[in-house]
Amino acid sequence: MMKAYFYSFVKSNKTKLSLLVLSIAVYFALAVSALTLHKSIPEIAALPFKGIGVQSVVQKNGKIPERMLGAIFPHSNAPISAEEADKLRRLEFVEGYDKGLYLWHFDNSYFKSTMGIEAESVIFAEILRKNILQGEFNIANENIVITDDFARKHGISLSDEITISGAGHKVRGILKANLTGNIIPADVYMNMRRAVEIAKNSEEMKKVYQLPNGDFANVILLRTDSLWKGSKEKEIKAISKDFIVFSENTFTGEVAKQLSLISGAGRTIFAVMGMVLLSAFCLMVISGMKSREREISLLRMLGWRIRDIKRHFIAESFILLLISVAAGNILAFAILKILSLQTVSMELPWDISAKPHFLPEENSIERIVQAAIPVHYDWWTFATLSIAFLLVFLAINYTLFYRLKNIKPFEYGR
Repeated sequence: MMKAYFYSFVKSNKTKLSLLVLSIAVYFALAVSALTLHKSIPEIAALPFKGIGVQSVVQKNGKIPERMLGAIFPHSNAPISAEEADKLRRLEFVEGYDKGLYLWHFDNSYFKSTMGIEAESVIFAEILRKNILQGEFNIANENIVITDDFARKHGISLSDEITISGAGHKVRGILKANLTGNIIPADVYMNMRRAVEIAKNSEEMKKVYQLPNGDFANVILLRTDSLWKGSKEKEIKAISKDFIVFSENTFTGEVAKQLSLISGAGRTIFAVMGMVLLSAFCLMVISGMKSREREISLLRMLGWRIRDIKRHFIAESFILLLISVAAGNILAFAILKILSLQTVSMELPWDISAKPHFLPEENSIERIVQAAIPVHYDWWTFATLSIAFLLVFLAINYTLFYRLKNIKPFEYGR
C-alpha cells in the first residue's frame, strides 16, 4: 500500500470520508445499543418482582362474594389447599417457596388489606425484617406490623391497637411504604394462624367456599431456577387449571413497547437505515473508483497488477472501517452509559396490584413500577458486531472491485 497516495486521497476527500466514517460509527453504536437492550428484556421484565425476590406469583381463580363485607379474598382469588401448595413447592425448578393469606377487610372504620404469613417464612419475613422503620418484627399471637403510609393515613402510632374483624391487634412495628413494588403489598402483616382463623369465620367466604381444613393460602411466591428449560407456567397450571401465574412474561409486552428500537416499527426503521447506509457505501466506493480512474490507469501503466490494486483499495477501506468501528464502540459506550441512567416505567395490571380499584380512596394508589434499565456491557456483543461490520463492508468492497479490471493502463501526456 502506498501511504503517500492514501494520505493524499484522504486529504482531498476529507468531508466525504468524515461523513462516511461518522455514518458507520453511528449505525454501529445503534446496533450495539439495540442488541444490548434486546438482551436486557428478560431482566427488565423481572424488575417488578425484584422487590420481593421471586420470579413467579401464583394465585387461583375463584368466585366473587355476594357482598363486599367483612373479611374477603381479593380479586376473586380462591383458597389454595396445603396439598396444592406442597405440589408447587416440589416442582423441579422451584428453589424458594413462600405462602400468604391475603384478605380485604370492609368494616365500620376504614378499609384494610392484611397478609397472613409465617413468622419464619423464607421470603416474606426476610423482606419485612429488613424494612422495619420503627419497633420490631413481631407477629406472634395478635401482634401486627403495618406500613408507614397506612400509619400516616390513619394516624396510627407504634403500640396503638387497631380492630381487625372484631378483635384488637397491637402494632409492634412500622414498615417502609410499598415494600414489594406494589405486587401483593398489604397494609397490615399478621400471623398466618390468625389470618386463617379470620377467613374461616368470614360469613361471605363461607357462602362461596368450602374452606380446607387446617392451613391454606391464596398467594404462593416462587423463587425459581432461571436456567431451567421449559414452560414454568405450563408446569404450574398442570397442578390446577385454575391457577393464575404472574411472572416476568407478564410484563415483557409492556417493556417491549417502551424500547422503541426493538419494537416492530423500530426494527423496520433500523433495517431501512441499514439499507440506506449500505447503498450509500456502495455508491461511494463506485464513485471513488470512477473519480480515480486516472490514478488507477497510471498505476497499471507502472506495472501494478489488478490484484495489487485490489489489495491497496482493500487496505484503504480496512483502515477507514477500523476508524469507523472504533468510533462506533466509543459512541456505543456513551449511549449505554446514558441508558443505564434512565428508568423504565411499567404499570401493573389491577389483578396483580393488591388494592381494590373500585374504592375511590384506594383507586389513586401508585401502580407504576420504576427502575433503572439494567444495561450490561457485553464484551462479546461489542467484539462480534465489530468483526461483523468489518467483514460485511469489506465483502462489499471486494465485490465491487471487479470493476477495476475495466480500467486499462493508459499513458497520459503523450
